[in-house]
Amino acid sequence: MPFQVAWTDEITDESFLEWHRDALRDWRPYDWRLELVVFSDGRPIGCQSLTAERFGSTRRATTGSWLGAAWQGQGRGTEMRAAILTLLFDGLHGQEAASGAIVGNAASLAVSRKLGYVETGISTVSPRGEPVPHYDLVLTADRFRRPALEVEIEGLDGLDSYFGIDW
Repeated sequence: MPFQVAWTDEITDESFLEWHRDALRDWRPYDWRLELVVFSDGRPIGCQSLTAERFGSTRRATTGSWLGAAWQGQGRGTEMRAAILTLLFDGLHGQEAASGAIVGNAASLAVSRKLGYVETGISTVSPRGEPVPHYDLVLTADRFRRPALEVEIEGLDGLDSYFGIDW
């Protein structure tokens, strides 16, 4: 179980949908959680999130992701993360993205490093009640290494206030 929160231990179709509904219901401009589902051939294969508190003043958000095992090792994790980082840095004019990986989750760490994240320390998390080491990572907009992939952002105009941005 390679996550900071052991959300996969008791997941059902209903709890998965509820997690995403809660993100929309509880959205506040000063505390939001954008939960996106990744599809391939019409089938959900993963999730990509972007969360922030006081984004308008900090310009900092946190990324998180999950990709089904059958789709790992094909570059899709990198594409997912690059897409959300493009939204953060280009669309929302963010300056910093935090992330992390449980020690031993080499695939997640490799995606992060490929995109330019740097390790800022090691913390301890307890996804199942037992402490495990966790790499803390940060990526600044100027260090973002964009893969050769075209990402288009549409429909963001006029939504600044939903993300706590007051130009």
